[in-house]
Amino acid sequence: MTDVTRVPGVDGVVVARIAALPVSALEELRCTATWHTVQEIIADRDRLVRVGRDLAVALEGPIGLASGPLKPRLVGLRRSLYAARRPQAALLALPLEAAFAVRLGAWLADHDRLDRLTARLPEVLERERRDKNEVLRRWVATEVFAHGLLQASPALSSALRRWLASPPGTVPPPKVTLRLAKYLARVVAKTSPHATFTMTGLGRWGAETEAARWSGPWRWRSAVEPNVWLLRRLLTDLAGTDQDLAGSFEIRTNPSLAEDEGRLWFLSRTEDQYHSVGATDDLRMLVKVLGDGAGHRVADVRDRLGIPLPVLDRLTGLGLLEVHPPVADQAVRPLADLASRLAPHRVARVLSDVGRALDRYPDAADRVEVHGQVRASLTELAGDNRLPDKNLFHENAVFDSPVLRLGAEAWRPAIADLHTVRGFLGGFQQNAAARLIAGRLFAERFGTGALVPFGRFHRALAAWTGDAPPGTPAAELHALLYRGETGPSVVPELRASQDARERASAALRDRRPDPDGTIRIDPVLLDSWRSGEPSQSLACFVQVVAERPTRLVLNGVAVGHGAMRSRVHRLLGSGPAHPRADRADRADQGDQGDQGDGTTAEIVGGFGTNVNLRSPAASYEIDYPGVVSGRPVADRVPLRELAVRHDPGTGHLVLLDAGRRALRPLHTGMMAALFLPGTARLLLQLFGDLPGTTVPTWAIFSPPPPRTPEGVVRTARVEVGRVAVARAAWYAPRDAVPRRAKGETEAAHLLALARWFRDHAIPTRCFVSSLDPDSWCEDPWRTARLAKPTYLDLADPALVTLLDRRLRDSGACVVFHEPLPEFTAATDLGEHGRHVTEFVVELTSAPEE
Repeated sequence: MTDVTRVPGVDGVVVARIAALPVSALEELRCTATWHTVQEIIADRDRLVRVGRDLAVALEGPIGLASGPLKPRLVGLRRSLYAARRPQAALLALPLEAAFAVRLGAWLADHDRLDRLTARLPEVLERERRDKNEVLRRWVATEVFAHGLLQASPALSSALRRWLASPPGTVPPPKVTLRLAKYLARVVAKTSPHATFTMTGLGRWGAETEAARWSGPWRWRSAVEPNVWLLRRLLTDLAGTDQDLAGSFEIRTNPSLAEDEGRLWFLSRTEDQYHSVGATDDLRMLVKVLGDGAGHRVADVRDRLGIPLPVLDRLTGLGLLEVHPPVADQAVRPLADLASRLAPHRVARVLSDVGRALDRYPDAADRVEVHGQVRASLTELAGDNRLPDKNLFHENAVFDSPVLRLGAEAWRPAIADLHTVRGFLGGFQQNAAARLIAGRLFAERFGTGALVPFGRFHRALAAWTGDAPPGTPAAELHALLYRGETGPSVVPELRASQDARERASAALRDRRPDPDGTIRIDPVLLDSWRSGEPSQSLACFVQVVAERPTRLVLNGVAVGHGAMRSRVHRLLGSGPAHPRADRADRADQGDQGDQGDGTTAEIVGGFGTNVNLRSPAASYEIDYPGVVSGRPVADRVPLRELAVRHDPGTGHLVLLDAGRRALRPLHTGMMAALFLPGTARLLLQLFGDLPGTTVPTWAIFSPPPPRTPEGVVRTARVEVGRVAVARAAWYAPRDAVPRRAKGETEAAHLLALARWFRDHAIPTRCFVSSLDPDSWCEDPWRTARLAKPTYLDLADPALVTLLDRRLRDSGACVVFHEPLPEFTAATDLGEHGRHVTEFVVELTSAPEE
């Protein structure tokens, strides 16, 4: 790619994520007649209540004048009218004023009409839903949906194929219908990069006047990858009983292994803490033989050194040595690499079979058959171990056409507002506090300006903080680093920062919405509340809300430094028809070299998930325990060679390599930093560039209720200039949301839910998630699971049923977020319809910085 236009403070490459199916799919599934009837019933019911209460008021005079048996009967009539209940026949026979009787007659006619509408609703719903089965059938039969479902849920994919093979008009089992509706809503309404459910590609800034220009035909392809975690597990398990295979594995010393004060210290990959053994001459010799950083075949080391396999196994079990299948974590074609290095072992043939099957998979006429071939081959490796039901390999969809250009001038004002948000978020990053405390503790223990090996620093840090008394800086640092907690600081400078954050948060809370219900914050005002240093590179996940002028909604932020585009770059080059060049184009890759604050070095481990596979984003890497590198030794910095120096001028700690060059560690995989191994996370927190807010971005600008509310609580949309940073939201206790009671009809439940949404002004099309306010973010896995938004449209009965079922396992507080942008703002791809699209824009240093 070549640049058309440069936008200051923004990376030249933009990632686009496009929902695979158009929004018309969900529009066509709406039961409009049913929803119209529901709206009529609610409107008629409201009118019936209003007129009934007027009639009840009109009876007050006659009741006051009445006496004897007539009076209680008039009171009974008034009660029925006030409650909008049809009065008993005896009450209707009362002597009433003629004008009142006419009004009452009209009210009763309306009541009859409402009863007829309500009685007819189940029939309308059932008929329309039956008609929608064919619409659902048409959309789930599309190529992108069927391909994605085969990967996401093989069992449901099999049920879908059976339905598609049945005669038109066949109704699938209700459970199948609901699950298909759930996946379809996910494919259309969200950009969830799973299988072929989302198309991902790269774009650039251009001189176009519109926000985005798409040119060229719609062309996408599959990027297929083996499940690297599963592959390693199968091979490792098999090597445990096959010495020939085990001998072909690679062995090396743990890259953290270093001798210090007569002992060999090394980082345990599983426990993530240092262990040690005595530094004997035999161990020193072994370390010397294996210590060049390159992998050696286990059989060669065993034969050359005469070390029995049980001894090697014991040293490997301790963690002093590492044994791995002979393939790099970031290998472009791992199956081919393994097959060549494990030959002539029979496993090489099996791996070659899997590789050939995956090469055929994207263009296979019968993907199910190829899927079965992969399973059969992997079963041969698994032996008695059971393979997982899904994700035997991974598939992603990438597009190289249409070509995307974002209009630089159209986006420039919104980009400026994003930079303001980036600067404000800098004050909420907990890593700055951790670095300040770590620098002070280091100076106290080792001396101002001291230089110590990283391993010694790591061990000392664990000793300082692990048993630190509460209310001390060391205990505060432990909470920051290992639990992500941020309580009131005992460090005066940090208390001042916390006070500044609290003042900014209070100022945000005190803002009142404009008449249209939106809180608007002047970017200049927000910039004046800035209290910390922003991330050097920040990926902003945004959607276009309006084009003229360009207005955005910020979905979230993540680490920049090419993390997202390096993943997409790899996928674009991973298909067999598009072999990847040995060296990526520098402009596209944004290679990170020497920076003002150090040379960047990646932590490149896959850490058990394919989302961490990517093209290089920096010229160097940190050789990390458990990670097999594919780079030359000269481009790797073993963990053992790292050192930590205290900078007397800034009070901060600096990470150095063996040549005393300052390093800035990066992790550009897509795994959240919270789930990385502890030492990798420590390197990033203390020495890297890691956005480290404890809550999602939107919650900084519009925090959820601190406790589950008793009723429905609404929070306003928040905008900073041209960027919406928080959507309007409605928080409700789970038990307040109408559930379908046992024996209640689907139509009656829909009516109750629609009335409840209307009463609280919640959009009938929205995104639903949940949380537990009392323990929010304490359990990252549960928090992340509950926070996943699902699309809801009350006019789609399947989605209503799915909501009812999701409420069984939701958090204590259910959250309804406004749909921003609306489907009408989805990207228009011409004959392919409008698709929900998200852009990943990477902010670098702002021009004034």
